Formats: sequence, C-alpha cells, structure tokens
Amino acid sequence: MKRKNNHGFMALIALVLLATGTLAFSLATMSAAAAYADMSYRRELRIQARLNADACLDSVSLMAAKDYFLNGHVKLSEFGCDAQVANDLKGNLNIRVNANSNRVSFQDSRSISI
Repeated sequence: MKRKNNHGFMALIALVLLATGTLAFSLATMSAAAAYADMSYRRELRIQARLNADACLDSVSLMAAKDYFLNGHVKLSEFGCDAQVANDLKGNLNIRVNANSNRVSFQDSRSISI
C-alpha cells in the first residue's frame, strides 16, 4: 500500500516541477520579447527625433532667409524642437537645434551664409 501512495506523490511533484519549469520559460520568453519591443520602439523614436531635427534646421534656415535679423532662441513646437540662432549680422548664421520626441532627443547644428 505504501508504494501506491508514493507513486501519487511522485506524480504530483513531477507535475509541480513541470508547471514551474513552464512558468520560468514563459517569464524568460516574455521578458526577452518586452526588451526587444522596447528596443524597437526607442529606435523608432531616435529616427523620428532625427527627422524632426532635420525639419527644424530646414525651417529655421528658411526663416533666416526671410528675416535678416533673426537671432536668439526659436521654438518650433510642431517639430518638438528648440533652435538657438547666432547671427553676426554679416550674413553668417550658426544654428543649433535640439529636437525631442518622447524623452529621446537629438542635437544637430548648421552654419549658413545668406
């Protein structure tokens, strides 16, 4: 009689070990999937921030072509960027841009002569 009870206990322990192993595998797999999704999302945000910075530089360059006295801080909220324009009033401009996209930022600069 003792052997039949032991077989049931061994089957129960095997089932618990199998369930624990499956749970550990599922947690490891879901953790890796979440890390990959976060990495992909951040990469897309970096690409978007770079594109916003390029658009901001082009817009500020166009603004400088239309306004000879453009100088100082310029904010373009549609691109989520801040630009700092240094104009020496001799036709030379230095533009520094900081674009933000959901806590991811990208900085770029450009020197132009008008």
